Amino acid sequence: MSNIIKFFAYGELMNEAHFREQGLDYKAKSSVTLSAWRIVFNKIPTDADAPPGLGLANIEPTPNNAGMMFGILYEMDETYLPRLDEIHQAPEEYQRKVVRFTQHDFNMTNGLVYVARQEKTKSGLKPSKAMLKTLKGAKQGLTMLYFSKLMITPTID
Repeated sequence: MSNIIKFFAYGELMNEAHFREQGLDYKAKSSVTLSAWRIVFNKIPTDADAPPGLGLANIEPTPNNAGMMFGILYEMDETYLPRLDEIHQAPEEYQRKVVRFTQHDFNMTNGLVYVARQEKTKSGLKPSKAMLKTLKGAKQGLTMLYFSKLMITPTID
């Protein structure tokens, strides 16, 4: 019997349909918060055909250690770990880290998250409308305020 891992999705993988399209499955999922971090779109794409100025989803600590972000915590079989690494091109592009999340019952839990390597990021990048459309599919798992903030993020197109 294999072990269960907890994976924190903060970008397009929050959308369950997109999550499954990537060949992933889960046993349970819940919305969680990550204190003192924020979502940014500063990850430089590896695709040579990527439009100029496109930024992929990433997370970074907030400058003043305040605030929080939302995401989806998937409980899944550890056999999906190589696929998660492949999707995130870890360890070359993203680093896999263990962080502590707050569940909605205010209990804390640990889980895995992928954070872009500093040298693979650039300020001033923006997501695409298609990326935000995929994020729209995660609306149910997010607060309305957080979801609204994501949807008004300036895009490259």
